[in-house]
Amino acid sequence: MAQLTAAQRDFVAGDAAGIKRLFSHRADVTVLGGFGGFEHGWAEVGPRLDWAASHFAGGSYEAETLSATVGSDVACLVSIERWSYATPQKRQETQLALRVTQVFRREEGAWRLVHRHADPLLQKQEPS
Repeated sequence: MAQLTAAQRDFVAGDAAGIKRLFSHRADVTVLGGFGGFEHGWAEVGPRLDWAASHFAGGSYEAETLSATVGSDVACLVSIERWSYATPQKRQETQLALRVTQVFRREEGAWRLVHRHADPLLQKQEPS
């Protein structure tokens, strides 16, 4: 968790290197990121992470864990992420809250991210 938080703080500063180290580099990894679309396989995911990080130029990152399920070889983390960031172009602070699901698996004794899905946290709509 500490490595993930550190990697995300670097990401909001425009540096994807840490999160790329945490990801599995296998053909079955997936990202359904906050910029839309999806990527499948490390050949797509790695460059997409670099591209996404290039949209950030500093800020802060916090995560609230809602659920963490850990097995011997697979783990799932559900959280709310709160980002405060500036873009390289505008340098104007932007607030973002995301609903995030991340799946990890053990590879050669280390936990590696194999799936990340993030989308905006919208206000809950009540039944009418």
